[in-house]
Amino acid sequence: MSSIDRPPRSAPPQGGSQHAWGGPARADGGVPSKETLSAYQRWEMASFDPAPPPPEEPIDDGAFEAELQRLRDAAHAQGVASGHVAGQALGYQAGFDQGYAQGFEKGRAEALAEAAKLASLAQAFKSALTGVEAHLAENLVELALDIAQQAVRHHVTHDPAALLDAAREVLAAEPALTGAPTLIVHPADLPIIEAYLQEELKRGGWHVRTDSTIERGGCRAQAASGEVDATLKTRWERVAAALGKVNTW
Repeated sequence: MSSIDRPPRSAPPQGGSQHAWGGPARADGGVPSKETLSAYQRWEMASFDPAPPPPEEPIDDGAFEAELQRLRDAAHAQGVASGHVAGQALGYQAGFDQGYAQGFEKGRAEALAEAAKLASLAQAFKSALTGVEAHLAENLVELALDIAQQAVRHHVTHDPAALLDAAREVLAAEPALTGAPTLIVHPADLPIIEAYLQEELKRGGWHVRTDSTIERGGCRAQAASGEVDATLKTRWERVAAALGKVNTW
């Protein structure tokens, strides 16, 4: 022990002595028992101990198998549903593609059939139009011949000298007519022939006689070597034949 004096201990506070860790001190100076501690003090001291593990529950084999079977059934149902949806999608697409192809082919066939009908109708129309045009052309030719015939008749009636062109054509064929050639005209046309063709007839050795069956404006020539028909009827039929028509005077 040192000779240095220790400081005196402080007196405990009034109201009872306290232990150094805050608990009430015992009269004999010992550690207070656990029973004498407050509830808060007991929890504070007990909280430093590790918490005990929870007790293990016993495994129920029946419940485990049931849960496992439930999971299997759920997975199977989900797989079936997914397969059903996928199958529906594939079936819909396949049906759509098939229906589209069939509809396209059907529409194409109908379009081709309509086109064939239109082509046939166009050909029939073309044939009918050609027939109409041909018939119209024939009618126009016949109409032209009729008009020309009326014009010739009017010209011969009002211009008796129209006979002179036909008579000169006959005289021009004289080399082919040998052996006393004779010019035959209508009695009313004889004065015209004598007035305009007298000199030409004498030089060629022609004789002139009349025939009332010959229409005015026409004539006919006869000789030992042959005959030339220059009547209006014959000349008109030749013109019509050149146009592919049979048209009588």
